[in-house]
Order: sequence, then C-alpha cells, then structure tokens
Amino acid sequence: MKSLTDTVSGLGPILSARPERTDHAAHLAAASGWLLRSVDACGGQASSKGYRVLKGWMPPYPETTGYIIPTLFALGERFGDRRHGDAAGRMGQWLTGIQRPDGGFSGYELGRQDDPDVFDTGMILLGFNALLRRGGDDRTVAAAAKAARFLREAMDDRGAFVRHVSHQMLHCYNVRSAWALVAYGRIAGDAEAVAAGLANADWALAQQRDNGYFAENGFKPGGNANTHGTAYVMRGLFQIHQLTGRRDVLAAVEKAADQVAAIVEREGWIAAELGPDWEFRSGHICLTGCAQLAIIFLRLAAVTGNERYVPLAERLIAQVAATQTVRGEKRHSGAIAGSYPIQGAYAPFQYPNWATKFFADALLERERWHAGQRSLPEDELFAG
Repeated sequence: MKSLTDTVSGLGPILSARPERTDHAAHLAAASGWLLRSVDACGGQASSKGYRVLKGWMPPYPETTGYIIPTLFALGERFGDRRHGDAAGRMGQWLTGIQRPDGGFSGYELGRQDDPDVFDTGMILLGFNALLRRGGDDRTVAAAAKAARFLREAMDDRGAFVRHVSHQMLHCYNVRSAWALVAYGRIAGDAEAVAAGLANADWALAQQRDNGYFAENGFKPGGNANTHGTAYVMRGLFQIHQLTGRRDVLAAVEKAADQVAAIVEREGWIAAELGPDWEFRSGHICLTGCAQLAIIFLRLAAVTGNERYVPLAERLIAQVAATQTVRGEKRHSGAIAGSYPIQGAYAPFQYPNWATKFFADALLERERWHAGQRSLPEDELFAG
C-alpha cells in the first residue's frame, strides 16, 4: 500500500496533535457556538451550508440542516441550554415547509436545483426521526411519512437506490438513508420502511470487497472514494446493526474499520481519497471523514470490546481539533474546515456545517466513552 506521509508537505500540525494536549471541552463549546451561529446566519430557521473564506456565509442547506437537528438536541442536553433544542424545532418546521409534493427534498443548498435527491431526503428524515422521538407535531409526522415513501419508491428490486440519485450514479453511502428508513419504520410501526431499509443494507453488503473496501461509493463519476463517504457507509450499516442485531452487518463494518485502523496506525493519518486497495490517492485530509471515523471507532469499541480502536479515535479527534480556531471574533471561529490544508480538494476554502456537526458528535461520543457509557443513548439509535 502506497504511503504519502514522507512526501506530503504541511502535515506538521496534524502529525504532532496529541489527545493529552487537547482541551476537548473548549473545542466542544466552540463547535456548539458556531453551529448556533450557522442557524442565526439563516434567520434562525435553517443552518447555513457553511462559511466561505473571503465570501461569507453560504445559503441554507436542507440536507445538513436535517441531520444537525439531533446534534443540536444532544448539545442542548450536554450544556443545559434551551437555545439548541429551540433551534432544532424551528429547523424541523422550516424543512416541512420546503418538502416537495412527492415527499422528496431538493439537493444541494436552497434554490440550487429543483430535482429531489435520495441522500438529502434521507438525512432530513433523520432529523424528522429526532423530532418524532420527542413528540413531533402533525406536520412533522406527515412530512416524515412522505419522505419515507419517497425513499422506498426510489429503490429497484435489488434494494439499490437508482432513482433521484446524484449524478445518476449508484452510491453505496446511500445506506445512511436506509438507516433513516429502518429507524423511521421502528418509530412509526411501518414494516415496509424497515424492509426497504434492510434491502438496501443487503445491497450495500454486496458491494463490499474481500479487503473491506466498498465499491460504488464515489461522489462523482470517475472520482475516488472519500473517507467522508466511506464513513457514511460504515455508520449507516453500524446503526442498522444496532436496530436489528444483524451480525453480518456488524461484521462488514468491522472488516472496513480494521483496514482503516491499520492505515492510521501505520501512517499516523489518513488521506481524504482512497483507492480500491485502500491506497492514498490524495495529499489532503477530509476533516469531516476523520471525525466520522472516530465516532465509528468508539462505537465499535463499545459494542465489540475491541479497544484497539480507542487510541485511534483519540488521535483523529485530536488532529481535527488542532485545526479549529477555538477563540476569537472571526466568523469561522469554532468551525471545522472541509480539508486540511484548507485549499484541499474537499470543500476548499470552506467551513461546511457538517464538518463541525460531526466533530461535535465525535467529542460527545468521546465524553461518553470516558464516562464509562458503553450503550448508545436510545435517541441516537434513530438519528445522528
């Protein structure tokens, strides 16, 4: 497997980051504050897609507004601050107001395209699930049901999402939307939603190669797999395992996680883009993917008892934290960039809201681990 560690420049802060020198509580508070500011930037109704260097706040992003909802609820509980939950409720209402008649949601930031998108709809369904778990109102109940039906109807007989997918491609990472379906089905007593979600999980398992790599998982035609997308697959499957107890699903996550773990142990970092033999295909890092992988490592350690994953999660969290500006008046203070270095190919010169969301999630997961909490909070079975 090719190593770039000795040839890529600018990795010093990442490679020198250490958990014991990281003020995790300060980083979490900073991330929490920035997420609230991303909502304020959109009139308190949605979350801005992010902050772009020299250009300012970006438009609302329905997809990530959806899955930031459960993060805000978790942060509100952590800090004892009603602002998070109030914002989450407003975001849910905003999303019900922009849903298409077919139940889907348009992709990308608000107003960029009209066509509905499976992944975006699934991420918004996760947000609705979080609201339903807290006694969602009639509008949310109806919107969630419509979104679930849209997702079911986007599948073929194999369980693959083939309609309303970005770039008209198959995407293994859409299994994260399958998690939303299974979770919704459990909440609403909708057996068809559960069955559809499991069908997609089976399709995703069929895409895994013997070495743990997931095929059909690029963002764009001809593109490499990204740690962000790979982590989406692993998290979607892991959560489906948690809801169903299916051991084959957990085994698939472990197979991929062991490959990723070996890379981080050997190289000390992981590149944003990976080839089918897990070889590095970029010199930049996707910070979102690092945070997501840390979450998966900690949850796998809790479920399997394999604590090999824990120091790797700690390392990845510390690396992402090392890139965050914790204090200051700048509008990106508290946010996480798309790439490291910031000019990297993944969301260059941007601080996307989902990067900060997953970093906050990882820090909360770390706190649970160190508090000795090994079982997942029940709400987090259904949304995240």
